[in-house]
Amino acid sequence: MDLEALIHAHHDQLTARLTFALAGDRHAAEDLAQEAFTRAWRRLPEGLSPERQRAWLKRTSDNLAVDELRRRGRRPTVALDDEAAIGRAAEQAAAPDAAREALGGLPAHQRFVLLLHFDAGFTHSEIARLLDTTEEAARKRVSRARAAFLHAYRQTREDARPLVLLVSRDDPTPPYVRWLHDAGARVRHLTSTPSQRELSLSDGLVLTGAHTDLHAGLYGEVPRITRGEPNLERDRADLAVLTAALALDLPVVGVCRGHQLLNIASGGDLYQDVVGDGATTVEHGTGAHPVRTHAGAAMRTLLGRSANVETEHHQAIRRLGRRVKATATSPDGVIESIERTDRRFALGLQWHPERDPGRSGDNIAAALVQAALDRAA
Repeated sequence: MDLEALIHAHHDQLTARLTFALAGDRHAAEDLAQEAFTRAWRRLPEGLSPERQRAWLKRTSDNLAVDELRRRGRRPTVALDDEAAIGRAAEQAAAPDAAREALGGLPAHQRFVLLLHFDAGFTHSEIARLLDTTEEAARKRVSRARAAFLHAYRQTREDARPLVLLVSRDDPTPPYVRWLHDAGARVRHLTSTPSQRELSLSDGLVLTGAHTDLHAGLYGEVPRITRGEPNLERDRADLAVLTAALALDLPVVGVCRGHQLLNIASGGDLYQDVVGDGATTVEHGTGAHPVRTHAGAAMRTLLGRSANVETEHHQAIRRLGRRVKATATSPDGVIESIERTDRRFALGLQWHPERDPGRSGDNIAAALVQAALDRAA
């Protein structure tokens, strides 16, 4: 079976049909269309005429649409054979989309592995079994296809500034947006968990602070001294996002809560309260205090030997995670910044750089933007 020819012949009509069935949800329709083509690649009988191939794909996509609607708890309101409505859906599906345009320009084998991995959620080992190759070979194929896609995608973007995802919970976002904008970034603010697609199409990630502590269950402890009401489900979702960003080697800055999460993602843990747990006798609530940077660290280059920073925290890093090094400490020995040694740019800051228009804030934002530009080059 010629999969590329099959996709070329039926992709637009199949996607339009599914978009209509799912009440205009084009992203879900794209996902189901790729699932239909994946099933065709695995199960479509050999020797079928083009008409029977079309009927097989139509039946498969209809079944997928019904399953999706049942999952959502609602049913289609118009018959799937309403050709006029499907035509309108086709016009919507054909609306300009830089990512779809870039994907469409790739060879079929690269589109296929990208959709299997990022849309269908296949692991590298599953892709290896499908392609009858090794897991390492599948990993390399996905990596090469992803690099080709990102290069093509960036050529279609009218705005050359790097796109930074800003994931915040209950910390005020305007200061972060201004901080990143002033450094030359485009900012997409998300209050919910970004998808794998959003991560893949971005150039950097910032995880903000929050008024609520991270749940101690993330590092195997029972919450003892907390601020707010820690939400373990939400924290696990953010941990998964950060882990995915690190796997993509996306430039990352974690601020306050994000700094602590970066250490936990690397296998470290926290003092639940720096005074209550005996780390220091000095409260680290709202206010400014000096930090001293460590020789050889990125933070030394960005801030010099020392700087005054704005902090607001009562928890802090206790045991460093794997491939994490401390890069700045307060006078009482509390770890105030970290970096991942195995990533191009992954920094954690216990302080709030978005509150400081001076060197300790601006240089960090500029470094993040430069790392995002370098990655995109």
